[in-house]
Amino acid sequence: MFGMVWCFQCGASFEEDVAECAECGVATFPDPPRAVEEVGGPEDEQLAYEFHEWGYDARNRLEAALRDQGLEHGWLGPTLIVCEADEEAVDQAVESVLRARLPALDKSGPTVVYEMTDFDESHTADVVGELLSESIAHDFDAAGNLVVAEADEEAVDAVFDRLAGAASQRRFGPGLPGVEPYEVLEGLFLSSDRLRRNSVDSKAVETFAVAHDQVVQLSLPWGYDAEFWGSMLDAADDLREALLAGPHPTEGDAPTVEAAVALRDLLRRYM
Repeated sequence: MFGMVWCFQCGASFEEDVAECAECGVATFPDPPRAVEEVGGPEDEQLAYEFHEWGYDARNRLEAALRDQGLEHGWLGPTLIVCEADEEAVDQAVESVLRARLPALDKSGPTVVYEMTDFDESHTADVVGELLSESIAHDFDAAGNLVVAEADEEAVDAVFDRLAGAASQRRFGPGLPGVEPYEVLEGLFLSSDRLRRNSVDSKAVETFAVAHDQVVQLSLPWGYDAEFWGSMLDAADDLREALLAGPHPTEGDAPTVEAAVALRDLLRRYM
């Protein structure tokens, strides 16, 4: 009597000698797939990964990796559904599949070096993820700088430009209907002006807290330069962190005063 195998994408069952699903083209496995609605418990959030651009072999490898790690998952065609709590483990599985398909960097030919010292680990990981997705061979030198083939320079430049654009968009909020940007900036200016003179001014702290909560939700208003708006958000965040940290053990209220002055000076030309 024949055993059974299943398609991990559509759930169709076949006799055990069938190596791939006749409908989906992907490999079959000896255990049935989990239904999407059964991924996680009632309180678990789900995440969706789109793999429409992946070939059959890559999806087969990913399915095998997920099964080997015992990660709950289901498929809706080429869309993978997982538990949000497993995101990091799934990302690692995806990266392992991409790395297995990546060509080795030919260091005997001309290469280009990108300095990465100014980027944090998160941004570096984003860059690597993009390079893997586009199958661009790369390596890191002893100083931690990115090395790619000269022939891939244009494609890598596009990766950095794309990530920079995405980061700029993430800096700005979704918008706050009914709130005037100028009034929010005025609140930040007046409160920072008072805090530079008295870092424990409770009224100024309250005004700043309200204005900060609003400004991070605002989209980039018309008429304001994106570079200024980003710098202003950074300065507002610095003051918020200083206020939350309280007096420094050795410097006292100097960090708060310094942050208040920086924000006030930045906003002054708009007041």
